[in-house]
Amino acid sequence: HPPEDDDDNNNNNIKETKKPNSSSNPFDDDLNDDQASQKKTSPKHWVALGVHAGDTLYAEVRDQHVEKFGSFLQNQAIALKESHSNFTSKGTKKDLNEIHQFVKQIPIFTQSLRSLTNHIHLAELIKATTEEVAFREQWNTERAMIEGDTCYDILEECIFSSYPPYKLLRLLCLQSLASGGLKANRYDAFRQYIVQAYGYQFLPVLHDLETLGWIKRKDTLFMDSTRSPFQSIRRNLILIHAEVDTVEPDDVSYVSSGYAPLSVRLVQSAMQGWSDKEEVLRDLFSGVPTSSSSASSSGKGRLLDIHQTDPPRDLTTTLKQQHRQKTEPLGVYAKKKMAASSGGKKKPTLIVVYLGGITYMEIAALRFLSKRDTFPYHTVIVTTKVLNGSKLIQQLG
Repeated sequence: HPPEDDDDNNNNNIKETKKPNSSSNPFDDDLNDDQASQKKTSPKHWVALGVHAGDTLYAEVRDQHVEKFGSFLQNQAIALKESHSNFTSKGTKKDLNEIHQFVKQIPIFTQSLRSLTNHIHLAELIKATTEEVAFREQWNTERAMIEGDTCYDILEECIFSSYPPYKLLRLLCLQSLASGGLKANRYDAFRQYIVQAYGYQFLPVLHDLETLGWIKRKDTLFMDSTRSPFQSIRRNLILIHAEVDTVEPDDVSYVSSGYAPLSVRLVQSAMQGWSDKEEVLRDLFSGVPTSSSSASSSGKGRLLDIHQTDPPRDLTTTLKQQHRQKTEPLGVYAKKKMAASSGGKKKPTLIVVYLGGITYMEIAALRFLSKRDTFPYHTVIVTTKVLNGSKLIQQLG
């Protein structure tokens, strides 16, 4: 699927703001006056901050939208302050047991305070990043491309303004994949501009992107005569939900303020079964290069296994076979498993495997699904790598 547009959940934006070559330190505010004066005369360095699921606060905020992140941390700070004030207030006498319990809680309180302080600093960095003009312009451009707009002039402007090369290639891939290819004269112009602006070393990268089908030429005189499979998928799977509530979300599209990751929508679709999704599946694999010469020569494109067979069947035969056998959708299967379990509330486990890599946006969306009462599975994610669109393309360089 196309490189995802910039997501607005906290976990990804931490990555966006952590720039090792930066000379600023977000934790300087913690220094006293003497330390601050010494810092002014010495070089600033970044502080390495380890965040992991063992940090209970991080586990709560990592998948939150940036609009909720700040208010959540504020409430946590108020709760910590009230907890401390309740014990230290002079008007209340404490017995030995209460004092003993408070002393035992001091290490936990100190750790919580330190974690909260770190996350407040991170929140400030994230807020500054997401409010930058360049960030919002990139977000708007990617959303426009996903919705079917052609942004050729913006792409040219990016090239001529020395836009980071791999971010530019990421946008170019998104434009091509979302619109079914690039107009022939623009396609040739972009190749020429990229080589002139960034150097001949990007010719092999462009070749690889073309081989993968991520950048494709529209060899037609009519822009609308080439149907875009992605736009059909976008409509059929409702990938855009512009009115989603990002603070109290009810849909996975909250992770990017309105765009639902395609792979996660497919997981949701699998709950209802594939019998009425023939068009989506055909569009999903149409135009994707395949190493199978027999599949290419037969015109059937890439093969898709729904139930493993040896040898694998082509898509049309697979769908017909499944329809004949009336295969039970995953959602129905899960409900039967829950009903058969003790108490009828324990969700069965669904393993979702990503070969090649997964984005933080997809991880956040799958976690959101797993926590929903309406989703019948507890989700376990297995992947070969965690990456983003720029890193994915950079691996070709």
